[in-house]
Order: sequence, then C-alpha cells, then structure tokens
Amino acid sequence: MGTRASRSVCRKAIILGMFMAISCVPVSYGAQEEEVQSTVSTSDEKELAAVPVEPIVVSETRTEKPLSHATGSVHVITRDQLEKRQFPYLREVLRDVPGLMIVQTGSRGGTTSLFTRGGESDFTMVLIDGVKVNDAGGGFEFANLTTDNVERIEIVKGPQSALYGSDAIGGVINIITRKGSGPTRVVGEVMGGQGRGIGSNMGTHQERVGVSGSSGRVDYSAEWTRFDHAGTFGLNNRFLNNVFSGNFGVRASDKLQFRSTFRYTDSQFQFPTDFVSGVGFLPVDPNQGQERTLLSFGTSATYQATSWWDHVFQWSHMDSRFKFFDFRDPIPSDFGSTQTDGTQRRDMLDYHTNFRVREGIWGGTAATFGVEFQQERLSQSSIGFTSTATNLSRRNIGYYAQLQGVFADRFFITPGIRVEENEYFGQFVNPKVSAAYIHKETGTKFRGSLGRGIRAPSFNELIGFPNFGIPGNFNLKPEKATSWEVGLDQEIVGKDLTASVTWFHNEFTNLIVLNTGVNQNIQGADTEGLESQVRWRATRALTLSITHTYLKTQVTDIGPGQNFGGLFVNGGRLLRRPEHSGNVQADYQTKTWGLNLMVLGVGDRVDRDFSVGGSPRLKNTAYWRADVSGWYWLGKFEGADWKAKLRVENLTDTHYQEAYGFPNPGVFALAGLEASF
Repeated sequence: MGTRASRSVCRKAIILGMFMAISCVPVSYGAQEEEVQSTVSTSDEKELAAVPVEPIVVSETRTEKPLSHATGSVHVITRDQLEKRQFPYLREVLRDVPGLMIVQTGSRGGTTSLFTRGGESDFTMVLIDGVKVNDAGGGFEFANLTTDNVERIEIVKGPQSALYGSDAIGGVINIITRKGSGPTRVVGEVMGGQGRGIGSNMGTHQERVGVSGSSGRVDYSAEWTRFDHAGTFGLNNRFLNNVFSGNFGVRASDKLQFRSTFRYTDSQFQFPTDFVSGVGFLPVDPNQGQERTLLSFGTSATYQATSWWDHVFQWSHMDSRFKFFDFRDPIPSDFGSTQTDGTQRRDMLDYHTNFRVREGIWGGTAATFGVEFQQERLSQSSIGFTSTATNLSRRNIGYYAQLQGVFADRFFITPGIRVEENEYFGQFVNPKVSAAYIHKETGTKFRGSLGRGIRAPSFNELIGFPNFGIPGNFNLKPEKATSWEVGLDQEIVGKDLTASVTWFHNEFTNLIVLNTGVNQNIQGADTEGLESQVRWRATRALTLSITHTYLKTQVTDIGPGQNFGGLFVNGGRLLRRPEHSGNVQADYQTKTWGLNLMVLGVGDRVDRDFSVGGSPRLKNTAYWRADVSGWYWLGKFEGADWKAKLRVENLTDTHYQEAYGFPNPGVFALAGLEASF
C-alpha cells in the first residue's frame, strides 16, 4: 500500500516575519471573502486595489455556489495566489493545503505522488475543466501537471463517489482554466536559472506565451509553456515539458452556451539509475528514461430552459501515453534492453439537469439528477527478456442524484447518492450526506459529512504481471472507504483574522494487494487526523497564515499469511505519511512590488531502504525548507508593461529526501522578465 505511493520552523518564521503570508482559502464563513489584489498593469494604476469577492465553487456539487455555502472541506487556490507563488507546477502549490502530502522521488520529472488524508496515491480524482484525467484505477502522475492558463484550483477532500463515482475515493482536485474577457491581451515570459544538484548545476530555462480576450459572444484563452531542466545528476537526468492549454466559449443565445477546453502535455524524463541511495550511486545508465503525453478535451452545452431549470451535457476525452526505455549499455550490471509502451483512453458522456429555488426562505436550494457513461481502454506492449501485448476495455454507467437544501441562508444540507453499473465488478451504491450551519452573529460555521467512496481496480491490477508469472484476476472488487469529518470555522477579529479546524476519519477496506502470487482484496487500513489553519490579514498589504496537519495511520489487516518484507505491518504506520506537517506563509504586496515566503515543515515518516536486501522499514528524518518569490514592476515601454520576477526554491539549501533513497535538489534560483501587451 505504501509503495503506491521534526524540526520546528518557528525560528526561521520569526526571523523572516517581515514578509507576508498568503494561503489556500478554507471553506469557512470567516474566509469566504477572497481578497483580489491587482498587480500594476498600466502606469495609471498606481493605487493598490483590494476588492472583497467571495469565490464561487463548482466541484463540490457540480453547480456554482458561494464558497460560504459549501458543506464539506473545500479549498480554493486563486489565480492571484498562483501568480504570487510563481511555481509553474501544481505539486508545489498543493503543499499549501492541509491534509495533502506531496512526495517527489528526487529530481524534477521524477515520480510525484499525492496522498490525501493518508489515503493511497491513486485515491484522488484529478479533473481539468471537469474532464477526468486519471488513468483507469485512479493513478495520476503529478510531476508534469502545471498551472498554465489556470484561473483557480478547487480541492474537495473526503470521498466524492456519490457524485463522481469510482476513483474519487479520497477527494477531487478540479483545475479550472481561464476564460478570456475584454480586449485581446498577449503575455510573454522568459526565465532562466541554476541551482545545486549532485554533479549538476541544474541549468534551467522556461518560456511562456499566452493570449486571451473576447469579442461579442465569443471568448478565448490559450497558453503555451516550455520547461527545460538539466536535472539533479550530471548524467542522463534531463527533464523537458511542453504544455498547451486552451479555453473557448460561445454564447449562441441568452439561453444556450457552448464551451470547449483542451490541454496537451508532452514530457521527457531521463534518470541514471533505477534507485539512488544516500547521496546517490554513480550515474551508470546513460540510456534510460521515460516519455509521457497527456491530452484532455471536453466540450459542453448548457441550456437554461427557465430561470429555475437548466440542462448540461458534456462529452470528454482523455488520452494518456507512456513509454519507458532502458537500452543495453556496455556496463557489467546491464543485461539487455527493455521497452514498454502503453496508452490509456477514456471517453465520457455526462448529462445532468438542475432545478433551483431562486427566492424566499429556501432560496439557493437545488436538486440535481444525472447519468454518466464511461468507456476506458488500455493498449500496452513490452519488449525485453519476453514480449507481451495487452488490449483491454471496460464500460461503466453511473446514475446520480443530489439535493442542496438551503434554509434562511444559515442552514445547508447536501445528501446525494450514486449507483455504479460496471462491466467487471457489477453494481455499487455510494451515498453521502453533508451539512453546515452558519451563526452569522458570531461568525461561526459548523460543518460535518459522512460518506462512502470506491476505487475501481486498475488495468494492471486486473491483468497482473505475466512476465513475472503473476496471473490476472478479473474478479477483483473495488476498494472501499467509509469516512466522516466534523469542522469548525471561526472569525476571531472580523474577517481579517480567521481560524479553521477539521477532524476526520477514514476506514479503508477491500484494498488490493499481491497475495500468494495473485492480486486480491484483503487489506485494510485506518487514517484519522486534525487539519487546522489560521489566517491573519494584518494590514492592507500584509497577510500571514499558518497551517498544520496531524495524521495518524494504521494498517488494520494484511490478510492471512502475509509477509511483505516490511511493506505492511499489522498495527504499523503507512509508508511516507508524516504524523506532523505544515507551513508558515507570509505575503507582502505593494503598488509596484510584492514578496512571498513559504516555510514548509514535514515530520519523520516510515519508508523503506531499497538498497538493502529485503528493503527493510526505517525512519526517514524530518525536514524543513523555505521558498521565496518576488516581482517588481519596471514600467511601461513600447506599449507593454514589464515586470521582473524572481523565485528561489529551498532557500536554506536543505538536504532532505521526500522518498528515502532519492535526494531532492538543493537551492535553486530562477529569474526573468514578463511582458504584457
């Protein structure tokens, strides 16, 4: 289960307390107003604008609603926050969210996993504009996912299978791209930098070009980014990533709208050895690497039949391709060449209709009924000591219903249910109910939820590993989660100082594990914890925040006669999940410059030492690191606004390993210019 996958930061936080904090917005009554601050775009805009705007979320219920009306654990990362952090990759900004743990195996491009509330790395559904981009069975590679052309990121924690079906067992991340508005605007950016690697200066450059705007009934937004990174090691460790994203909308009439979105990612990653222990083995393999492409496309039509009744139809397509190659080299430890090529495709059709109450004491109440058809396909071939080829497909139909009850704009309740009809595992029913109450006089919000989620077996779990004598098992059932949470959000000094705390518990059963030479549903585990966050808008320009996650994990069942050499231990902790993690953030924005600091702390966690026979369990030590980013408005020249940008990662040059045996990069700095026309 874990393979699918302290030092206090207070001293540095005090030293660097002159900086400001900015953090993800929790779903709390006290944090419902997100401050939208405009960075200077023309010479006339000399005053800092601060307009309170309550974020709108869609991921929790598939319908737009104010963040304050959400009944679950919902976080929103806005475009404004992404620009302040300046990280091009989603994995870094997700570290800001309590309950999410990112683990990257060494250098950029290395396998990157997300553990939501201690669940598996394939327990979180990832959507791009509502298009599911996970592989069949929930797996997703976060190493290549960027923030290009992104308007906001919505994170919903806890099982969401009552609305989204299989693979939303631990939560949902929905990446929503930008919609064009106003006159055509063109943005260009060039950045370059270096850092401390192991035999490499990690020479890096990135380029970005974007265009957006609207004309009449049409809006458009598109962006291209290229990222070239030399790698942590001096030999065969290059990482290249190209991303092209687009969002196009047409308002055919006052009642009918069409929207199409697409995203294409093409990446190449080279690595010198299969495993790197300690400070790293000498790079010995100059011809090993992998290539990945990901294409997601979705088009939707929305018809507003009346003021209280609408219809939404969406077709989406996902194409994920993976190639691993390891050519034979003239070294003693290399015995031959291997290559694996695989493609996973998914086509989905979704229709749902919404009935709404617009006014009165029940204003905001809505009912949703929908049906979703999904077909997944796998095509895979391997060439090596033996050669194999696999072609597999499966169909799934989901029927779902949901009620969003609102009473007096204070009490909110959202029950929902979904019935899955799957070609392999048959029928499965997923219920969920969540509720919240706002006491406006004291700025207090109470919330809680209870639900169940499932994860369908992946294609690889179904077919086994024939090259290693492990047969397939097409009788596998979905993995299950039964979860509950309770939370409290509180305004302490108005909306300038807010606090949020959530207590959660997950019971995972029917987990799939290799047992006596075949995959079986026999394992179980529990996770529970406490997520907390405090946010203080100290001045008009200065914001501070601190988050903390306490996580307790325990293996409850490894099945009869199991011995995985330290992988699973009855009553033991799950791998790579720290008990304590958190961050301190500071953000300071003026009329012409801004500075953002984040100090991340991760406690010790259990891992395995793959350089020793049997791969025994051990403790991976705690670490902390600091990242800082800043910008400065240079002025308006030749019709363009110019901005200087700087980002420094791992400012303190901390030596640490998120995954034991895979050293993470040292200090790294990137600087450049942005021009907008």
